[in-house]
Amino acid sequence: MANLICLDFDDTIVLDNTARQLFERFAAPGWRELEARYRAGEFSVEQYNAAALDLVEADDATLRVFALETARLRPGFLELIDWATWNDWLPVVVSNGFDLYVDPVLDAHRLDRLVRHCGRTWFAYRWRVRYDSPRGVELQEGFKLAYARAFRDLGDFVVYIGDGASDIAAARLAPVVFARSTLRERLEGEHPQLYPFETFYDVIAVLEQEAPRWYASSSSTTPAEG
Repeated sequence: MANLICLDFDDTIVLDNTARQLFERFAAPGWRELEARYRAGEFSVEQYNAAALDLVEADDATLRVFALETARLRPGFLELIDWATWNDWLPVVVSNGFDLYVDPVLDAHRLDRLVRHCGRTWFAYRWRVRYDSPRGVELQEGFKLAYARAFRDLGDFVVYIGDGASDIAAARLAPVVFARSTLRERLEGEHPQLYPFETFYDVIAVLEQEAPRWYASSSSTTPAEG
């Protein structure tokens, strides 16, 4: 059993949605129609990302440089990673984003050892992406949920940090959730341990105060197990 801090990337670790910024800059105009169809519920986020990435026309080096120039860490993120290191928590990134920007952004801040699970990309005439479950099975939906279930089934105590609709199902399986934006709105009044945040300093403050109590109660059932 481990104590995990499970982190979304876009709009969470970084202040903006890097995938959308990338599409705005490098994708053919059809990506906006795909986005509208995704918002209408026609695609999963994984299917939408794959279809939109197919419209991107830029090489790997260009996209990585763009990510490094564009992505801005949310204040307190590096301090949270330090806090986790010194307090026996394992931070893990689980993102529907792409390795072609998640990896260079994290590595640029000397976080090359930070575990991250995200869409794995390659270029074969067009950009392609694959989302694999913890068992290596390709997924068309539910990527974050698959990891949340795996953590739960291993008996890990999970603190989930996210912001969007794609985080909702996964966050419901975590005993503790830090949420902003859509995720906070959807779980307000539903999740028993839901904390709002805007910076990671907010998260650290709660962890410092509440983590000992969570240790003591970690053998109790999770919200999903009720």
